[in-house]
Amino acid sequence: MREKSISLEHIQANEKAFLVNLVALCPDGVIAINRSGLITIFNRAAEVLTGHSAEEIIGKKNIIDIYPSPEIAREIKKHLYSDTYGDKGYIEGYGFEIKTQAGQKVPIRLSAALIYNNNEETGSVGFFHDLSPQKKIEKKLRRLSITDALTGLYNQRHFYSTLSKEIGRASRYRRALSLICFDLDHFKACNDQLGHLEGDNILRIVGKLLLDIVRKSDTAYRYGGDEFFVLLPETGLKNAKQTAEKIRTSFNAHWPYDVAYKDIDLKQVTLSAGVAQLEENETAEALIKRADVAMYEAKRQGGDVVIAHRHMTS
Repeated sequence: MREKSISLEHIQANEKAFLVNLVALCPDGVIAINRSGLITIFNRAAEVLTGHSAEEIIGKKNIIDIYPSPEIAREIKKHLYSDTYGDKGYIEGYGFEIKTQAGQKVPIRLSAALIYNNNEETGSVGFFHDLSPQKKIEKKLRRLSITDALTGLYNQRHFYSTLSKEIGRASRYRRALSLICFDLDHFKACNDQLGHLEGDNILRIVGKLLLDIVRKSDTAYRYGGDEFFVLLPETGLKNAKQTAEKIRTSFNAHWPYDVAYKDIDLKQVTLSAGVAQLEENETAEALIKRADVAMYEAKRQGGDVVIAHRHMTS
C-alpha cells in the first residue's frame, strides 16, 4: 500500500507539473477564476495580452477588471450555462474585446469551460486568443478589395456601394449630396505618344492630387480608364463646383511635361468635369447620368472646364 500511495502521489505531482508548464507555455492568454470571479491563474501570454503582470492580478483582481464592462462578464457567464456556444459548461469561439492596462481594446476569441471538483463547481478557465493580427489582415484585404491599385483611390465597386448609402442618408436626413464626374482630355493621344508607363504616371498624379485635395468626408474613385468620380456629402452644387475647379486647376499646375517633350508635339492633358447635386427622390443612376452629361458637355466645349448640371430633364 505504501508503494502504491507513493506511486500515485508521484503521478499526481507529475500531472500537476505538466499542467503548470502547459499553461505557462500556451501561446494564448490563460485566465482562471474561482466562483466569485477572483483571478487564480494568469499566464505569461495573458500578461502580454493585457499589459498586467500576474503578480498584480492573481488573487487581487476580479475578471470584471479585465472585461470591458460588467455586462460582458455577465453575458459570458450566461453563455457558460447554456449551449449557445457549445455544450453546457463550455464556450467555443465567443468574440468580444478586452481592455488592456493602457485602456486599449483588443479583439478576442474566447474558449472557456467550467471547472468542477468532486462534482462541485469551483470556477472556470478561459483561453483568450488575440485576434488583432487576423483583424489587421482582414482590414488590409478589405482595403485591397475596394482600392484601385494604380491610383490608390477607391474602385468602381466601392463607388456604387458608397453612393447608395450616401443617397439613403441624404434623403433620410434631407442633406445635400453632390457628385463630380471628370475625364482626362487628350489622355489617349498622350498614352499613345509617351507609352503606357507614362500614361500610368499621369493617372497616379490624379490619384495623389485627389487624395490631397478632398476632405475626409469626401471620397474619390477611379471609375475606370481615365474617368473619375468624387462624392461630396453635405455639399451643395455651388461648393461642389468650386471643389471641381480646384481639382482642375491643381492638375494643370502639376502637369509634368513640357509641350515639346522629347521633340513630340504633345497636347497637355487637362480635365473635363461635370457636377450634379442630388435631387429629391433621385436614383443613383440618374445622378450619375446627370454628372456624366455635364462632363461630356465640358468636353464638347473644348475641355479643361467644369460644367454644373442644375436641373433634371424629363
